[in-house]
Amino acid sequence: MEKKEKENQNFSLTVWKKMLPFFRPYYRYFVTTVSLNVLLVLMDVGIPLFQSYAIDQFIVPNTLEGIGVFAVIYGLAILMQTVSLFFSVRAAIHIEMNVGKDLKRAQFVHLQKLSFSYYNTTPVGYIHARVMSDTLKIATVLAWGLVDMFWAFAYVAGVFGIMFVLNWRLALIVLLVVPFLALITAFFQKRMLVWNRKIRETNSEITGAFNEGITGVQTSKTLGMERLNDKAFQEITGRMKGSSMTLAKLTAVYMPLILFFSSMVTAFVLARGGYFVQNQLIALGTLSVFLSYAVGIFEPIQQLARLLADLISCQANIERVTDLLEQEPNVVDRADVIQKYGDAFSPKQENWERIKGDIVFEDVSFMYPDGKEYVLEHFNLHVPAGMNVAIVGETGAGKSTLVNLMGRFFEPTSGRILIDGADYRERSQLWLHSQIGYVLQNPHLFSGTVRENIRY
Repeated sequence: MEKKEKENQNFSLTVWKKMLPFFRPYYRYFVTTVSLNVLLVLMDVGIPLFQSYAIDQFIVPNTLEGIGVFAVIYGLAILMQTVSLFFSVRAAIHIEMNVGKDLKRAQFVHLQKLSFSYYNTTPVGYIHARVMSDTLKIATVLAWGLVDMFWAFAYVAGVFGIMFVLNWRLALIVLLVVPFLALITAFFQKRMLVWNRKIRETNSEITGAFNEGITGVQTSKTLGMERLNDKAFQEITGRMKGSSMTLAKLTAVYMPLILFFSSMVTAFVLARGGYFVQNQLIALGTLSVFLSYAVGIFEPIQQLARLLADLISCQANIERVTDLLEQEPNVVDRADVIQKYGDAFSPKQENWERIKGDIVFEDVSFMYPDGKEYVLEHFNLHVPAGMNVAIVGETGAGKSTLVNLMGRFFEPTSGRILIDGADYRERSQLWLHSQIGYVLQNPHLFSGTVRENIRY
């Protein structure tokens, strides 16, 4: 399902608007980097004009008169370009780091709110890929992609504008090649994007396989599954290698084609421009400007195509992250309960009642959210406060389900569970979880000392 959605997605502003709450706090950095990129475009487009001036005013007439003033102005232009680039990059890094941090924190907090059922049906590798890989891609595109697209578009527009002002005939030679370049780029970028997606999908599978291989190593060793695990992992990494090789082959064809067209345009400009110079139709400095632009114009055009593909591709990452953030927990406290007792992050312990421990299962039936059969039906049980009860039964009889229901990790499909005579949905989850002790069959050890784990 996820793969099909990604391959058939269309660009949607609605999806991108979901990133506004994470982007809005740092819009000043975005305005800063865009403003500085305007200066960068002016410098990048204008530097070859300095070259033209130097050729026509100093080299051709063989004089150094006025070169001091020229050097100062040229030096200031280079300094302005360097400073603008420094602060632009710094602002973009602020956006990338902060948006990435906020996205990761939002997902981490939301994951702590989700119910057990989400983790029963969602692979750990999937969650890990959302929090790490997808978040990194989104932050990178928001910080660099949009600004780089603005720079590339403005640079291309500025270069063609100056070329047509200087000499429209030479400008047409460069412009006529652009449609061929656009067609080649569209052809290859579409296919490269498909294989890029396949690589990311397989990378998520590898992440999941690594995670399961490490967390399940005791089971694997006990059952002697090393050889089968290795075979399965080789199959996934083999697909990763195949996809990467296909992408590399496409790149190996695409880049030389672009270089070929770039060289052809340079040759045409040099030949035709040389003729114009010989017949004194243009100055030598003007020809040098055209050669600089002819060589440099293709990289921004490629960059525009690549960034547009990244933008479309990033939409899939946003959809996966927002899908996680929009997951609703199956077990939630009512608004009035939260108002009185608080939630897990802002508890109002002053309103918490003391628990005695009287537990009643009243006509409880339960089916797991992803199940099709009832695990418990019309179940009744009364455990008075202070009584010790052992629940015994064969595997699958519902022992763990009973305990999970009592701890409100799941809620009854029908019926009620009463704690000290009150439906436990009238109290907050944190109130209940803070009053019970739960020793898991397979306890998880957090990183840290034994003392810290016991205290936890």
